[in-house]
Amino acid sequence: MSSWTELRVVVPRTHVDRLTTIALAHGASGTQEAPGPGAPMTFKQPWDTKAPPLPMFCTFKAWFSPADADAASKALGDETGLEIESIIVDEEDWAESWKRHHHRMAISERLRVSPPWEAVPGDLVIPPGNAFGTGDHPTTQACLGAIDALAEECGTCLDVGCGSGVLALAATQLGVRSEGIDIEADSVRASQENAELNGLKARFSAARLEDLEGPYDLVVANLFAEVLIGMAPELIRLTGKHLVLAGILADRADRVVEALSPPLAVSERIQTGEWVSLRLVVL
Repeated sequence: MSSWTELRVVVPRTHVDRLTTIALAHGASGTQEAPGPGAPMTFKQPWDTKAPPLPMFCTFKAWFSPADADAASKALGDETGLEIESIIVDEEDWAESWKRHHHRMAISERLRVSPPWEAVPGDLVIPPGNAFGTGDHPTTQACLGAIDALAEECGTCLDVGCGSGVLALAATQLGVRSEGIDIEADSVRASQENAELNGLKARFSAARLEDLEGPYDLVVANLFAEVLIGMAPELIRLTGKHLVLAGILADRADRVVEALSPPLAVSERIQTGEWVSLRLVVL
């Protein structure tokens, strides 16, 4: 089993470009600008008017073959005047460690979502990939639980922003005729592939909400609150019985409800950490 040497050092962010040039000149297979020790990772959200400020310091990382590591470490140390931390990373760790974050999820006795390496017969198999939705995020679990609870009284389902297709496919597996839409071509493709993998028939496309006829007995959307508010008129139009929403930060949940009420009313509100999921019914 081969291994790589990871070199890392905490530096001012302004030094990263120069260190990247040095690392690549000494044979680095890749470099990364990671958060500094104790610094939280922050990202610009759709509701932010400007990106959060970048921290002054960051952790610079670069990866080398053992043959190149010593010379690279010296060059980086000479440039920064700092001690360069060195870590041996086994190639097997790179290939397998990410699997530790994805596990089989039992939503109910009849609905289970699994990655391929933990799946048993009857599971809905969703390989982790580029599209969001493997079943292990609290927002996805909330939607899956609602689908499981409502499937018996719903003949049709629309998954808005389908990602991996996990929600539409879960509904399909429970006997509901389902459709998923997404603005990302990669998501539509991933959903179609996951349908084939599971031997399920569901329709996935890049159709726009306003082009759908509806109504659907069940509409599910695991999206940011601001996105949900913007599409509220179409969600109201397309919802025949139940609307299930997730991906909502707690301090924005009331704004989502306000945008949909009436003619929809909240039948259940569940909060898990900072995330809120809502079930609404047609009045």
